[in-house]
Parts: sequence; structure tokens; C-alpha cells
Amino acid sequence: MTAPADRLPAPRAARPTAAEVSALIAWARRLSDTGVTRADPAELAAFHYAKQDLLERIQRHNHAQTTTCDQPGGIR
Repeated sequence: MTAPADRLPAPRAARPTAAEVSALIAWARRLSDTGVTRADPAELAAFHYAKQDLLERIQRHNHAQTTTCDQPGGIR
């Protein structure tokens, strides 16, 4: 199975895109179809890294939005 690293953008601090989320879901589906016990360990590690990076960026983006609006005098 070919690792979809070429399909996902390099990890970055930018706001996650719908395309990135979709690509990660498709990757998870391919790994699921292959079976975790038969998947390449390097691909599993790459998937977990990409997933963690995406979740952290989503959390940072959401946190940046809520802290600005939740503060007194923040943008509403």
C-alpha cells in the first residue's frame, strides 16, 4: 500500500482545511480496509503523526477563536 504522504500537505501551523480532513479520513479508511495487523508499521506511524498534527492545529485554531471572543471587550 502506498503511503498517502504525497496527498497530505506538510504539517504546518495554518488553519486546517476541509481537504486535509477529508484526506486523513480517506487514509484512515484505506488503513482500516487493509487491517491494522497487515498495514505497514511506517505508514501507521505516519498516519498517527498526521492525525495528531491535524487535531492539534484544529484545537489551536478553535482555541484562538474562542479566547478572543470570550474575553471582555473581545470581538463578537
